[in-house]
Amino acid sequence: MTSPSATGNRRRTAATDVLPDIAKLTQLSDEQLEELVLANLGPDAAGLWESLIAPPLLGRVRAILVATQHRIDNDLRTRRSRRSERRSKLGLDLTSPYEQRYDQWRGRVTVFKRLVETRLSQTRAATADENHRAAALNHRHRNAVRMLAKAIDCHRRAVGTAFDPEPADRALWQVLDDVTVPLGPQGVSVPVRDMLDTYWSFDENHPSPPLNLFSQHAQKDTAMDSAEDDGPDMTEPPAPWPEDLEVFAEAVRPTTNPVRATDGKD
Repeated sequence: MTSPSATGNRRRTAATDVLPDIAKLTQLSDEQLEELVLANLGPDAAGLWESLIAPPLLGRVRAILVATQHRIDNDLRTRRSRRSERRSKLGLDLTSPYEQRYDQWRGRVTVFKRLVETRLSQTRAATADENHRAAALNHRHRNAVRMLAKAIDCHRRAVGTAFDPEPADRALWQVLDDVTVPLGPQGVSVPVRDMLDTYWSFDENHPSPPLNLFSQHAQKDTAMDSAEDDGPDMTEPPAPWPEDLEVFAEAVRPTTNPVRATDGKD
């Protein structure tokens, strides 16, 4: 590993407390991004790091820091082993030029390692925050799908008992079978119609979800083994992709002609 002090001046090209353009940062090559990251590990680049730990760059920056940490640790072990070997052959002489150079090098690398570890901790915190935001968004998406599915099902029940369904009605109801949501640790795809009949129909009369639906779809999709089918973990997984929401939004447009509601006979 090259000493940080040997390359510090060459790499220090963008230390700044100004918030840069994330779009431009994402266009940097891996080598360019690594140089930017390692040249600005100190506290004087808060604005830059606000962009570096943004979602579009977070993964790449974290990978750079982890790789750098590994290189530092490997270099420290290698140099420590060489020094021990030298001492075993020549004896211990703390005043020798070799020992002085080693101590100076180790001091610089230790400081550099602490900076890397500090920024790595920052990326971990940013990753946790991003996961929390994603979970909250998934929860909102899932609730939206649940509300839309219940509205379509209510429409189906009302129209089905009073009128002959029109093609638009049947197309609307078919969405309940076409749109699926992931269920269980393996994300088994379950049609929202089945979710309405089981997991989304809980009330005081249904204190716990049935296990057979989960097992049925898990076996069909070969996503889980039999031990997991009967497992107690029935936690709902993240919400469906936004494309499924778009399918719902498109599907709810057709509806029964309001005139029929007044002209129909019981």
